[in-house]
Amino acid sequence: MDEMYYYWLHNIEGIGKKTFQKILKYMTPRELYESNEEKPFPFLTEAQKQNIKMSKVKWDVTREWERLQRRKIEVTGLGQESYPDKLSQIPDPAPILYYKGKKDILDKPSVAVIGARGCSNYGSLVAKELGRQLASMGIIVVSGMARGVDSICQYSCLEHGGESIGVLGSGVEVCYPPENRFLYERLQKQGALVSENLPFTKPGPGLFPLRNRIISGLADIVVVVEAREKSGSLITVDTALEQGKEVYAIPGRITDSVSKGCNRLIKQGAGIIFSMEDFLEEICPMLQKSYKNEKSILNPNLSEEEKSILRALDVSYKTIEEIYNLVKKEFPTMTIIYLMELMLELQMKQIVKEESGYYYCKSLRDCSK
Repeated sequence: MDEMYYYWLHNIEGIGKKTFQKILKYMTPRELYESNEEKPFPFLTEAQKQNIKMSKVKWDVTREWERLQRRKIEVTGLGQESYPDKLSQIPDPAPILYYKGKKDILDKPSVAVIGARGCSNYGSLVAKELGRQLASMGIIVVSGMARGVDSICQYSCLEHGGESIGVLGSGVEVCYPPENRFLYERLQKQGALVSENLPFTKPGPGLFPLRNRIISGLADIVVVVEAREKSGSLITVDTALEQGKEVYAIPGRITDSVSKGCNRLIKQGAGIIFSMEDFLEEICPMLQKSYKNEKSILNPNLSEEEKSILRALDVSYKTIEEIYNLVKKEFPTMTIIYLMELMLELQMKQIVKEESGYYYCKSLRDCSK
């Protein structure tokens, strides 16, 4: 069980990530632990060498490993067969990974969905729909379990029977933010929690930028839903580009500060998502998955006026006034009172939903079909 020796090495004081990586170029952690010879590690300080030596005496490898197993924490290390292929190919792979949940999903086709913590209603709607659509296709949603876009998309994915990976800026035994406890627990059953930090590591400012490279590393494609000009999401974009990953962005209104980061990404050449259908049809060949259009939820007996309303409800949410102006182009005699009656009927049929005065079509599909 070589994993227990990775865990041993990671617990030695003074052995950080870079030193860990350098040691792996010389030998495995197990070989280091079992060796009685003083190996020529020119990059180690005398204090580090002494700490390794003392740890062999004080650290009970078997006992500590059993403690980890009782908490259902799995370990994999760089160079092991169980280590995710995607991560082993990035410029700065984590020398050790801890995870809880399903270990077989770490190398499945996946999309990272990231964005603003303080997202708008529009951002929330898009995040929900991305989670739903990706779940229906069997594509893993990778994100950071953060407030806003990240957790909204992951919740939606799980709610629709999909699988998701939460990459933490803490240890896997620490739920952060604390209000996402339900998501944290559910990911262990319906996905996975992943971290390169020791299990009880508390979240810290310096850990989140580091974990972003793992989010992009585990994903085949990165989608930014909303981001401010100096958003942490843009750090993930930078690591994704360094790793050679495709980056897409959701366009937003030029007056919205929460969309400035996305609009700038598009200006710089990121892929732009104009519609869910186009995006999904484009990424499926990249992920080598077949995609069959989901059956429309729409009742074929809907009136032409109702179909017109639904055509007006694309990915962007709309007020009743905006819907009225669009529908009136097709039906000049339409009145606002009659439109509101139709909207109520569509809500009762569970085709249209309303949130804070904004309406959207639950399927976000071409409603003319």
